[in-house]
Formats: sequence, C-alpha cells, structure tokens
Amino acid sequence: MFNSLYQYLLLHKDLSLPGIGSIQLQKSSSEYDFGNKIFTAPSYFFKMETGHQSPSKKLFDWLSKTQQITEWEAIRQVNEFSFDLKNRISAEGKVDWKNVGTFHRDDKGDIVLDSAPLQLESEKPVIAVKVIRGKAEHKILVGEQERTVIEMEELFMENTEKKDIGWIVAIILIVFTIMTVGIYLSGKGISPSSTGNQSIIRI
Repeated sequence: MFNSLYQYLLLHKDLSLPGIGSIQLQKSSSEYDFGNKIFTAPSYFFKMETGHQSPSKKLFDWLSKTQQITEWEAIRQVNEFSFDLKNRISAEGKVDWKNVGTFHRDDKGDIVLDSAPLQLESEKPVIAVKVIRGKAEHKILVGEQERTVIEMEELFMENTEKKDIGWIVAIILIVFTIMTVGIYLSGKGISPSSTGNQSIIRI
C-alpha cells in the first residue's frame, strides 16, 4: 500500500489520509549557481497539513482501477492503512515512509512529517552561459516589414551620418554669425552706443 499511495501522491500531488492529515507535493523554484554558471533544477518536497480531511473519491477510483479491486475494498484498505500508520507512530515514536519522509509527533502531540529529499530524473540543471554569435543574421519585424539585422545596422548608420552633417552645418552657421558680429563691432567700437541705431531723426 505504501508504494501505491506514493504513486498516487506523485501523480495527483495531494493525498488525504483519515486521522493523519493531507500530504502535498510542493515545488520550490530553481536557483542560479553563479560559480558554476548553471540554473539548478527545481526541488520538490512533501508538506503535511494536519486535520480531519477525508480522502477524495478520486483516490478510491484510482486504487480500484490500478489494483483491480472494488471501490469498497479500496476504502477499506485506505482506512486500515491510516489506522495502522497512526498506531505505529504512537507505538514506535516514528515511522519512515520511503521517498516521502518520517512521521512522528511534535511537542503538542500532533503528527508531523519530515520530508525526504526528492530528486526527479527528468529535472536536471541547465547551463547558463551567454552565447554571443558574431554577425548572426536573422529577420526581425519592423513595423509591417521584415528586415535583417544587417539592413537595420545600415539604416542606423545612414541616420547617424545624416545627423553628423546637420551638426556640421549648425557649427558653420554659428562660426559665421560670430565672425559677422566681430567685424561689425570692430568697425563701430565696443560700446553700448555702437549696438544701437545710429541714424539721426530730424524734426
């Protein structure tokens, strides 16, 4: 029965046992190992919530199909398993369930589960090395048109060149303006009256 219920727990991630509690399969996210440049595989563990949860009908249907027994027989086996497990915890102090963990009572007398480490073969670390490809050409969508990376680089180069020409024209105009003002002031002198209107109005 241990193996059958363990298979059910892995498939459905939740198993309620009468008089003991609900055992749940939980997942913690992967972590980045900077030194080895890998993402570790997600880790799994079992957590138990104590209470008077009754097993779901799905458990009894699954047991009756996999073991070729009636639903009433499945109910009887689950109840007997829970009763025996509870009595063993009380008598022996702790009970080990392979691949799930160790059941024992805490200071308050409640049944608790110390989860066993669970490693799934399908979950493996992932290498996290940045791949830099030189001159890799691929298409991207720009507006409604597809363009290659090389075409976009050429387009940006053209825009940069146009901006450079604009700056050169602006600098030439500023220099020309400064020269004109300098020539004017050198002829009229540098004084407040030289910048004003020099025409005489006769009345």
